[in-house]
Amino acid sequence: MGCIQSRIGSEVNGTKNEVDQMLEEAKEEEQYHNKILLLGAGESGKSTVVKQIKMIYKVGGGMTDRERNDYTSAIRRNTIEVMQVLLEAGKTLNIPIADPDLVADAKEIYALGSDAELTEPLGQKISALWHDEGVQAVYARRDEFWLLDATKYFLDEAIRISSDGFELTEEDMIMTRIRTTGIVITTISENPYTYDVVDVGGQRSERRKWIHCFDDVRAIIFLEGLSGYNQVLFEDSSVNRMQESLQLFEEIVKNPLFKNTPIFVFLNKKDLFEEMILKHSLKVCFPEYDGPDGEARPAVQFIESKYHQIMAQHQPGKTVYVQVIAARVRMDMKIAFNEVKDTLKKIYAFDKKGKNQSRKNISRKLISGKS
Repeated sequence: MGCIQSRIGSEVNGTKNEVDQMLEEAKEEEQYHNKILLLGAGESGKSTVVKQIKMIYKVGGGMTDRERNDYTSAIRRNTIEVMQVLLEAGKTLNIPIADPDLVADAKEIYALGSDAELTEPLGQKISALWHDEGVQAVYARRDEFWLLDATKYFLDEAIRISSDGFELTEEDMIMTRIRTTGIVITTISENPYTYDVVDVGGQRSERRKWIHCFDDVRAIIFLEGLSGYNQVLFEDSSVNRMQESLQLFEEIVKNPLFKNTPIFVFLNKKDLFEEMILKHSLKVCFPEYDGPDGEARPAVQFIESKYHQIMAQHQPGKTVYVQVIAARVRMDMKIAFNEVKDTLKKIYAFDKKGKNQSRKNISRKLISGKS
């Protein structure tokens, strides 16, 4: 009888030890798991960031044939749509097509439905219209209506993109606009660390879904499109993109759920900003700006100060980590994301026993900005 009890007790203890070990392993795995929320207004470049991260870390083993076909269809659709937007804006702005020989082509393209395919003849017509003085005059006033940032790229490449032998390049994929709806999670594994980058749509209609992603967030990357200082929203052409973005950032900072969450701001599209600032003063967005017109560096510093001011107002002393990037440039994204990872490793450092050395001091670290 005693032998039987001893054997049963041994089996119970063995099972308990096995369960404890499984729980300990799960706990240790969770310690090195980082959920990063990617937030920002529409057109800020979140999808571009995700695409770059996937390529940098070779997530999923590369592009599948289905993805390649989807991107090919999307970039061809983008090419048609941006020309249609320009033609519609031309009517609104009362700027006609300059070349009479292109008027019929303009009417044909403007009337195309959402299921129209970009053929070679159509690509040639779009390219000819793109070089028309009237269309160029409309494009020069693009700050007055919504237009994709990659419009110039699509229309410069219209003939190549429409060709029967078109082969999608990495840059094509980066530039292609596919609107994010729902929630997209990209997982990066770097033993023992894992990073789940959670991307949700930035348009106003998509933001109600954000709340479902707020649990267990280790960091927030907030995207701001610098060129938005002189652009309007897709949803509302009366609202400036950058003002909308700053308001959105303020809402995030004020959220008590993120009181101790590290927040990184990527001031994106510096390449477009450097071109735009030569022609349009930052005063169109910030009348109080007293820096020199036409110079990118002081203008960017002023925009960066806006983010620091919002953080200081609602979470005094807390650090906001700001980087200026062009997400379409691979090296920019690699450096920026590496800094995010390195900062998180320091903040959420663990000793050999699996105890978080830094978490108890995370508020102090974020406030002081020390690592």
